[in-house]
Parts: sequence; structure tokens; C-alpha cells
Amino acid sequence: MSTTSHRLSACTILLVDDEEANLDLLEGLLESAGYSRLVRTDDAREVLPLAERHAPDLVLLDLHMPHRHGLDLLADLRTVTPPGDYRPVLVLTADVTPEVRDLALSRGARDFVTKPFDATEVLLRVENLLETRVLHLEERRARAQAEEATRERERLLAVVAHDLRNPLAVVSMYAETLMLQGLAPGERPGDDDAAWGRKALSTIHANAVAMQRLVEDLLDASAIRGDGLRILREVRRVGDTFERARTMLSPLAESAGVALAFVGDEASAEAMAEIDDERVVQLLSNLVGNAVKFTPRGGSVRVHFSVRDDVLHSSVTDTGPGFAADEVPHLFTAFWTGARRDGTRDGHGAGLGLWIARGIVEAHGGELSAQSTPGAGATFRFSLPLVAPPTY
Repeated sequence: MSTTSHRLSACTILLVDDEEANLDLLEGLLESAGYSRLVRTDDAREVLPLAERHAPDLVLLDLHMPHRHGLDLLADLRTVTPPGDYRPVLVLTADVTPEVRDLALSRGARDFVTKPFDATEVLLRVENLLETRVLHLEERRARAQAEEATRERERLLAVVAHDLRNPLAVVSMYAETLMLQGLAPGERPGDDDAAWGRKALSTIHANAVAMQRLVEDLLDASAIRGDGLRILREVRRVGDTFERARTMLSPLAESAGVALAFVGDEASAEAMAEIDDERVVQLLSNLVGNAVKFTPRGGSVRVHFSVRDDVLHSSVTDTGPGFAADEVPHLFTAFWTGARRDGTRDGHGAGLGLWIARGIVEAHGGELSAQSTPGAGATFRFSLPLVAPPTY
């Protein structure tokens, strides 16, 4: 093969001829040119099963064979080719009458080689057909990526519109009410008015924090899509990081009526880790926040951490409804929100928390996984090396 054709060596080629000598000749010729993924048969009855099993990128097909004529096989092959897919068939035959050629082309053949064939001609035609096949696959992948990017932009717009609209409406309502009163909170006569003003400001602040968090999540999502999250490592005591997370998350769990416990042995708490403390607290916040959200009032969330072999291991386990096995591939994808076990959608959040959690873990050189038994809660586990992995 020429230099430009080395990428074609990974293509699968199905050879079909009722003469073993012809198959040996074709196989040797293609192998000498660098093609290694070759499938062969001298039985026309095996063509369809082989095509379905191997999904060949190119079929070299003889026409005159016992059991089933090559023209009929061409029609058969079209039935197992997905709509819009380009899977070329190169016909090798001694019968090159115009009638046969027209029939073969009408049934899906892309090119012809006359027997006895010239080796150079066969290789050139094979290369040309495979180049077209590879370009077709690349174009399909590019189109699929473009369509996914469009869908993601649409999801992003929907997230922003939905998740910013409600807090903005609350902020606007309270601010407008304060302006209509003409007095700042605390200046209005009466304790009730002052209390109402403090409540209004508290509500405005809470909704502003929610909007700020969404914006930060969207910025993190953009960073993950680009060059990755920026990690600022510093040597930290493991116990201090988990204590910061516990202090921050306890009010959230308490307000939801969920018992939150952080458990770790003293040696692990005293271990020193080269991590981005802010990002690890954010990681725990995302995992615990997700667990609290899906845990019913009266349930519990348990965070465990330990250090073994210079690796920090941690798990977040809840007593919520869990998730089904078919949800696992989607858990760590952007903008995906799962279904509760009662069949309703989550309905809260942008669907970025677990995706960002994975980005934080991977930026540290660690791993994140999830498992669940539906109806019996879920567990998310992550591991982080205590020392930053070397960069080259």
C-alpha cells in the first residue's frame, strides 16, 4: 500500500470465491500489501452470517458460485447494510457482459475486476474503495459530533433558562416589593416589617448564591470540555479537607432531614496529601449533595475515607432509592438527570454535578465509580493518589 493508505490496514475485508486457489491468491496479495483483517469463505451460504458477524468494510465477491449466485448475494448484502451506510462490494468475475454489469451495479456493486485479474489493478481498486469507505465513516463521525454539540448547546440553553429563571424571579419580586415600600429594611416601623425585610434580603442572597453556583458549574463544564480543570495542588492534611466538607454540608443534610456522618480512622486523617483542597471539597459537595437530594427524610448519608498504599480512598453511601443498571453509563455525562425509583424525573439541578466530580477526580489522576442496588441506596467511590503523578 502507499503511504497514504496505512490507515486502511485496520479495515476488514471479506473474500468470497468458490475456488480455494483464488482465495489463497487474493489473501496472499492483500496480506503482502499490509491488510491483516481478512475473512474468507468458499461457501455462498456463509456470506450473510459472516457479513453480520464481522461488518466488513469491503467485500470481494465472485459471481458464479454454487448454492447462490453472486447477483443474489449482492441483494442479500444490501439487506444487512444499515440505511445510509457505504459498504462497497468489488466484483471479481470473468463475466463482464453489459447485462451482468448493469444488474450487479443495480444491486449494489461498486466496481469490477475481470478474471484473470492483474494484482496491481486489484490493489488499486481495493485501496480506492476503502479510502471512500474510511472517508464516509469519518464524515459520519464528524456529523454525529456536530449534532451532539448542537444538542448540548440546546441543553445548555434549556438549563440556563430553567435554572436561572426561578431564582431571578424570586430576586426580582422581593427587590420590587422593597422598592415599592420606599424604605430599606430596618428603617420601616415595626418589628414585623424589619423581620420581613431581613427575610427578603436572606431570600435574595440565597437565590443569588444558587445562580452563582450554576454559573461556576457552567464554567467548570467549559473547562472540562476544553483543556481540563485547573488543579492547584498543595500539601494538606486529609482530615482537614474532610472536616471542611463536613462543616459545609451538615446544614444541607440537616435541612433535608438526612443524617450525615463522616467516618475515617486517625491514621488516615493525619495523612498528608498533595491535592487541590478546594476542588476536593467541591467533589465531596457534589457527591454528598447528590446523595442528600435522593435520600428521603429520615434516611442517612455516610462518607468514609481511608489511606492505603499512598492512595486516598473515599466512598459516599446513601439510603435513597438507588439507580438501575442501565443508568450507570449516563451518570457521569453532562446535563443528564436520572429518574427516581418512583419513575419521576429528578427535576432539580443542571445535571453537571457528577460530571464535574469525575473531572475533578481525573484531573488528580484518580478514578470515580458508582454502584447501586435499586431500592437499597447507592455508593459512589473515588480514589486519589496522595502524590501528584509525574508529568512528561
